[in-house]
Amino acid sequence: MLCTRNALSKVLQRFAAQDPAEMAALSGAVFKDDMLLLKYCNIPLGITYPTGEARFFDAEGNILPGGPVHEERVVILQYLATASGLPARGRWLSFHELRGGQMHWKPFQREALEPLAQRYHCQKETFLERGYQHGGKRLDQGDASVLVPVLPRIELAFILWDGGEEFAPRATILFDTVVEAYFPTAVSYILAIQAVIRIWFPGDTRFDQ
Repeated sequence: MLCTRNALSKVLQRFAAQDPAEMAALSGAVFKDDMLLLKYCNIPLGITYPTGEARFFDAEGNILPGGPVHEERVVILQYLATASGLPARGRWLSFHELRGGQMHWKPFQREALEPLAQRYHCQKETFLERGYQHGGKRLDQGDASVLVPVLPRIELAFILWDGGEEFAPRATILFDTVVEAYFPTAVSYILAIQAVIRIWFPGDTRFDQ
């Protein structure tokens, strides 16, 4: 994956150098008691300032075991440290259409789209239910689709098609065009893959190294 240990060190430095109140305003988080509070895939999350430690919480405010994996933490810290404040636009791009997306298209298919299609094309109600549990709203696209606010200002649309005699089941992920104001495509790649894992493949630790 693209989030190396060196990347975490760099993003922590950038995060610690920002004004926390400004980060909160631009990212849609809340700054309280030296912590930036936001939701990631509808899970309450606290990021300590300036150390950048990350913890998930339940609805009552209790710390949950197991915080964000390394890849998620890097993406979330970068989101906070570089947030532009722009809202979702309601216009959509496939990963292939993002700037430079063609460079990562095959691994993106292998790590995100193919597992989603293979596991859930015959379990569409479960696919939708898990999307709803993570703050998603149903869309009228494909054979099953859900719009998830992965971060406060970044929504992703996850879409399944059944396939048939001539076509294999397939999936796609659409990105609101505002994502390009927040992340380079290499980080959007990680964001989408980790969202698929967090929502539909809980317990998968293939990138937690």
